[in-house]
Amino acid sequence: MTKPIVQTLAGRIILLLLISVVFVLGLSELAYRFQQDSNARAPKVMELIIPEGTAQKIAAGELSVSIPESMAFVVGDELLVKNNDLVDHQLGPVWIPAGMSASLLIDNESQYSMTCSFQPTEYFGFDVHPPVTWLSRMTALWFAVPATFMLLFVYSFVVYPIKASPKQAD
Repeated sequence: MTKPIVQTLAGRIILLLLISVVFVLGLSELAYRFQQDSNARAPKVMELIIPEGTAQKIAAGELSVSIPESMAFVVGDELLVKNNDLVDHQLGPVWIPAGMSASLLIDNESQYSMTCSFQPTEYFGFDVHPPVTWLSRMTALWFAVPATFMLLFVYSFVVYPIKASPKQAD
């Protein structure tokens, strides 16, 4: 006894939907792992330490080895600047007195170039990216599963056509 066409289609739909979810989730996760970078994290406090003698090196035109020329952040990060130098320093709107710390909340996605007193170029550049969250990673399912399902559904009729039994043909 053969199944009615509706039951056959329902079973095919459920099976192909599960296959689509597993395939897209696996492919998405694989791509994420290969392309993962330092921005694929939750916001955190990032420290930047200005070592003692930095002002003297800057006056001489030297670059402090321990201070990066640029940094990358995610939205929500906090940049904590510790000034161990004997001179006050400034990073954009943040004034950092000698021997003190100051922080800057990074809350907008963009590329920044701020005036800076602890770099020989007198500017400090940094990029701010949106954080990669589970929600943003699962967005791939929302967009890719329906298309993958439809593709598999159409091609399933080529590979396994539904044949009507003589009783169903009547």
